[in-house]
Amino acid sequence: MSTLELIWDAHTTYKLWSWTNGNVHYGARLIRRLDGRDNICTVRISAGALPRSNTDTDADVAVIKMAWTPDGTEALEREAQFYDAHMGQLQGRVVPRCLGHFRGKVAGKQMSCLVLEYCPPVPEKHIHDPHQKIMSAMYEIHDSGVMHGEALDGRHFIKNGRKMMIVDFSSAVAHQCVHGREVRGHDGRRHVGVCSELKALERIYGVYRR
Repeated sequence: MSTLELIWDAHTTYKLWSWTNGNVHYGARLIRRLDGRDNICTVRISAGALPRSNTDTDADVAVIKMAWTPDGTEALEREAQFYDAHMGQLQGRVVPRCLGHFRGKVAGKQMSCLVLEYCPPVPEKHIHDPHQKIMSAMYEIHDSGVMHGEALDGRHFIKNGRKMMIVDFSSAVAHQCVHGREVRGHDGRRHVGVCSELKALERIYGVYRR
């Protein structure tokens, strides 16, 4: 069993548990809410001890997504499963690392949170072909069995140094992608498969699959 002790403010501490995250014990302190939203925030986090403060540079920065309803908890659990079951090899490279999905009771109500690596925008003046990096990442995500679901709005691509990170899989669905592959149709004839999300992205950013 893994635990998470989250210091929200001087008066509020959340203690949460995970039964699918090994035996790691995390301590975290709130830094700030993102976009003024109560359910998404950044924290200082470390394994084995509480960060000394929310400016403790010895602790990592992470993003926490929170939910207080059964539907919200189910959505976070589903997102965590996409990271763990489908995108394990992509974490830290084209998608954030997932530290776990935690649950607990706060004031008698169920609470859950998903802890993810924080991927801040770090512009690289001479990042080589950002469109190619977007499409390479999206091809890998689709090949892993996941359709992002909101990639067309362009808000989920973050230039993180020389990497292009794809974030927020809250609208993702399991997906057996056939894009660019030979498939057999209902009429028995063979043709080249098309994925709606990748086709639309290729129109915007170009085709880079080899």
